[in-house]
Amino acid sequence: MMGSESDINNKIERLVSIIKKADDLRLRTLRSVVEFLSPQQAIEFLIASAELTVGIRGWGLNHDRSRPRI
Repeated sequence: MMGSESDINNKIERLVSIIKKADDLRLRTLRSVVEFLSPQQAIEFLIASAELTVGIRGWGLNHDRSRPRI
């Protein structure tokens, strides 16, 4: 049996809080890395990060398309 609506809302709020904390940690880590690097290294790092993100997303979309629908 599913929990009450307030239980579900509480879990959603907790999940949102965790996601916000994870995003904050990622941003702080990114800033720390970029501050540590030279300007040229920072640019190369940010470009590589963006390319990796796009590549992983594309792979995931292709993977999802190839899976049989239930």
